[in-house]
Amino acid sequence: MSQAQIDGHTRFAAAYDARDPDSVADLLSPDLHIDATTMAMTGHNRTFTGMAGLREWVADTFAPFDEASRYEIVDIVAVGKDFAVKSERVVGHGARSGAPLELAWISVSWATQDGKLVHAAGYASRREALEAVGLGG
Repeated sequence: MSQAQIDGHTRFAAAYDARDPDSVADLLSPDLHIDATTMAMTGHNRTFTGMAGLREWVADTFAPFDEASRYEIVDIVAVGKDFAVKSERVVGHGARSGAPLELAWISVSWATQDGKLVHAAGYASRREALEAVGLGG
C-alpha cells in the first residue's frame, strides 16, 4: 500500500470519527460504494453509493450512540497493494438509554493507487474479510 493510501485511510478514519465525511470528499472515487449488508444491526443491510451514500452511512452508524461516542480502528489485520483489512468499532453509550454500547466489525477498503477510496465492505468475520482479498482465512 502506498503512502498516499495510508494517509487516506488515516484521514478517512479521523473524518468518520468526527462525523464529517465531507472533509474527505477529495479522497473518494466518484463511483464509491460501501457494502454494509453484514451490518444489519444498524439497519444498513444494503449498499451505499457516492458522497450522499457515505453521509447516510456515517449518520446511520452513529444513530444509536450518544454524541460522545467514538470510532476507532482496533487493528490493521492485513494490507495489500490496493486494500486494507481492519478491525473497527464504535464505542460509547446508547443515545436514548445511556447504556454502554459497542458496534464492532471487520472491513476491507479498496483504494486506487492515488489513494482514492473506491469500495468498502463490512464482514461478519476476519476469515471472510481475508478471503475477500484472496488471503484465505
